Amino acid sequence: MSRDPEALVLEYLEDIKAGRHEAAYAAFAEDATWTTPPSLPWPGKFFGRRDIFDGYFAVDKGLFTTGMDEYDLETRLVVTSGDHVVVEMTHHSTGLNGNKYETDHCLVFDVKDGLIQAVREYIDSLYLKESMIDPAEATS
Repeated sequence: MSRDPEALVLEYLEDIKAGRHEAAYAAFAEDATWTTPPSLPWPGKFFGRRDIFDGYFAVDKGLFTTGMDEYDLETRLVVTSGDHVVVEMTHHSTGLNGNKYETDHCLVFDVKDGLIQAVREYIDSLYLKESMIDPAEATS
């Protein structure tokens, strides 16, 4: 029996927030994809759940004081239509550089056969770049 898409996505978010990586990993299909804005300084698309966790999430180790251990994500809105779940949330953190990080994200999840098949992430990439990646450019 296939899991309810919204329940699956919300459970995944709770798992990733709490650092329960095995449970979060298990929510994804083996061939899942995660797409980020092309203006970020890493690949715009991650292929396969291993790449999503070893590539995409691993970037956070070099950005945030919590690394991948936990995430302070405030879910503000969830809209579900069939196998698609849209989540609007705010990510609160502190960068390794000491800067406060607080920005809105929109994630669009595609669920198939009870697993997350694809995620499309919409984020203010300029804010991320200027506050976490290269804050010197923000003052130039």
